[in-house]
Amino acid sequence: MSRLSDVSFFLFFSFCVNAQDTIFVVPSQALLVRVLEISSNEVTYKNFYNPDGILRKLRNDQIEKIVYENGKTESRFQIKEKTMGAIKQSQLFVVEGKHIALNNVDITHKEAFKIMLKKDPATNSEDLNGALVDADSKKNGQIAFNILAPVSAVGGVYFARQHRYNDPTEKLKAKVYFISGLSVCVLSIITAQIYKSIKNQHIRQAALLYNADLL
Repeated sequence: MSRLSDVSFFLFFSFCVNAQDTIFVVPSQALLVRVLEISSNEVTYKNFYNPDGILRKLRNDQIEKIVYENGKTESRFQIKEKTMGAIKQSQLFVVEGKHIALNNVDITHKEAFKIMLKKDPATNSEDLNGALVDADSKKNGQIAFNILAPVSAVGGVYFARQHRYNDPTEKLKAKVYFISGLSVCVLSIITAQIYKSIKNQHIRQAALLYNADLL
């Protein structure tokens, strides 16, 4: 009788262990749960050992895979395919060297950046959002130095004109103002190009991360 009880307990325990869904999150960690809903952004579930507890949610990009109680497994890609539909190749960027193409057509970095900004940030990985923020920061720097370049040139010319008709000392000041304004203008143009290059590098990195998020 005792042995029969042990066998019954073992079967009951085995049933309980196998009757839950399992979510594997990133980094690898298994959560024993009851999956309630899968949306395009997140998975809603309850703790298996507390079915009357609060609803819990995980972003899709935090999930490596889900193993259901019936043994069926869904990977991150399958979850996205299930909720968003199959990803077409035409939706993915092609990055080759310093060029970006979409649907077999070369596009500018600016166009690629606009496309990526249209995607809901909540569905992006942290790496993608970080690359987009870095690109936007460098874009603002580029704009600032592009504005500074003509302003410094005009300022140098203006202050130079204020002194050119006076005594030799003032003429020397005029030359200093002119050269300084021109120098700042040239340095601003060079710096703006450096910012542009770094910005485009971040955009290309973001394009690859964008593809990874879609897949």
